[in-house]
Amino acid sequence: MTHGFRQLLSLFATVLLTGLLSGCASNDACYAPTTPHESLHSVYVIKRAWHTGVAVAAADWPNRNWPVLADFPESRYLEFGWGDARFYQAPAGEESWWLALRAAFFSTASVVHVIGFDRPTPEALLADEVIEVRLSAEGLRKLTASIEAEFNENTPKSFGAPLLGTPEPNKFYYAKRRFFFPRMCNWWTSQRLHDGGCPIAAWSVFSANRVIREAKGFASAP
Repeated sequence: MTHGFRQLLSLFATVLLTGLLSGCASNDACYAPTTPHESLHSVYVIKRAWHTGVAVAAADWPNRNWPVLADFPESRYLEFGWGDARFYQAPAGEESWWLALRAAFFSTASVVHVIGFDRPTPEALLADEVIEVRLSAEGLRKLTASIEAEFNENTPKSFGAPLLGTPEPNKFYYAKRRFFFPRMCNWWTSQRLHDGGCPIAAWSVFSANRVIREAKGFASAP
């Protein structure tokens, strides 16, 4: 192992540990105090191991002409996650440290993974945790617009096989943004929440646990 590569690994470990340990959850809501509660919309932050995504009710999606909605006609909710194409699509059990390092530093393509589902519960989603977060109508519009902007095409087309071990239907789409450390999947989820009006400093987020901790803070806000 070269000295330069050892330094790269050391930097990766140091910044990752900082992301795991730093940051306090905000107890502020994702909407203005004057927002009527009956006008709020629920979105869901979903954690599976080291990865997080964000889900929205299909019926609440403001842009009714967005083509991805038509790809999941029977689904009440859509979950969105983002990551390196090769690592994300690796069959369960075939992920490796090499694939993880390649994704962090040498990614050549990124994808958005969309999962359709009917009940926002950990059991239905095969997830570790599911946290409900409330947004204003304007926050929901901004969050969904930011998700749409992440797709590589104005008319997104799915490709490849569904991800095994994940609820179905699920589909992959090519993404526009480049994946690289430290801007990885949990940063992406945090940025979507930030776009929706949640008080989270996305640049400081690396770990799934941090995303969930912040989401619980938003959820418990008055």
